[in-house]
Amino acid sequence: MQDSYIDPAEEIKPQPVAVSVGSSIYKGTQFAIPFGSYGDFSCIVGASKSRKTFFKSMIVAGYIGEQSNILNPSIKGHQTKDKFVIEFDTEQSKFHTQRVVRRVCDMVGGNYDLYKTFSLRQYLPKERFEFIDWVIYESEYKNQIGLMSIDGYVDLVTDFNSLEQATGLTEKLLEWTSKQQMHITGILHKNFGTSKPVGHVGSSVLKKAETVAFIDNDKETGYTSVKCEYSRNIPFDDLLFGVNDDWLPYEIAEENFPNLPNIKTNANF
Repeated sequence: MQDSYIDPAEEIKPQPVAVSVGSSIYKGTQFAIPFGSYGDFSCIVGASKSRKTFFKSMIVAGYIGEQSNILNPSIKGHQTKDKFVIEFDTEQSKFHTQRVVRRVCDMVGGNYDLYKTFSLRQYLPKERFEFIDWVIYESEYKNQIGLMSIDGYVDLVTDFNSLEQATGLTEKLLEWTSKQQMHITGILHKNFGTSKPVGHVGSSVLKKAETVAFIDNDKETGYTSVKCEYSRNIPFDDLLFGVNDDWLPYEIAEENFPNLPNIKTNANF
């Protein structure tokens, strides 16, 4: 009871920002707009091949920092010193998973010793789930993880339409992030022909996540838009990115939006 009671007279500080997208000004002071806070989780939602993993790489690289701000100046990490960045890929082969790892390394300007990635494609959902739990609580990285990425959430359950499994997954995400004071971001696929993520897992994650970003790829222009669909904080502005000849994602400045056909901005997304 003592741990959970909220005293209205007590000054409770806001959760520290882990990774931000842009900034806002309040009473003359500039504040980072959180994409994700320490002690919470987020999700990235999009159709198949909509470049969800590219945006996830932008978030990971931005958290690490180094040279990532050259390509993506609005995405920044906070309080990252001596904290591990852990990624789990549940659906790609080791070859394609390594390509994503190298993409992040190219964006930050070289290998980063605290950046660790694991390919879990060959394991059963229960084994993936238990391995992630072991990494968080028992591995050499325990108590030192700043950012964790799970690509994707539904691959940690056997039935994404099971209400029991969906609730169990989101409860674990809340537990992992709260107890370890890290941020977890993960990927959800949209249902075909709708804007909703798949099954009860998608619904449950959306309800509990701090931030939900929707990804939409415009095939005519080749550019990808990112919208903060839901947030417990000030929503970040729509973000537009392309992919250069080195297959690295880069932000497109907002002033260039009107010059790009078929690109929707905040006014009519």
